[in-house]
Amino acid sequence: MRTFAVQVGEGDLRVTLSVTETDGQGLACFLYGGTLPHVGGHALASPGPLLHGARLSRADLWVSTVPGHKDADAATAVARELCIATGQPVSVAAGIHVDNATAGEVKALYQECLDATEAALEMLLD
Repeated sequence: MRTFAVQVGEGDLRVTLSVTETDGQGLACFLYGGTLPHVGGHALASPGPLLHGARLSRADLWVSTVPGHKDADAATAVARELCIATGQPVSVAAGIHVDNATAGEVKALYQECLDATEAALEMLLD
């Protein structure tokens, strides 16, 4: 197994994506950042099943969230992208918090999550 982390963004808008590879059997990830890292949501993505040699979906998703949290939105995007790109099951627990975040900051944090995903894919597919 190999574990690595990528960080993107600055200050309160810094996001970290920690990835543990399980030798081709899936990826376990923790997406966190802001001023209070925590677990606020979780997403599990798996390549869709095969039926008569055809894949039914690129990624099936299961999502859970802590009430009042929106972290599962970011976890879902990251899990789906990593699953499709690697063809493996992917679990992402996420918790990103910035006190009194503006709409612009929330949008920037979401983009940082996507950027962290791209950086992780570069390491995974290298």
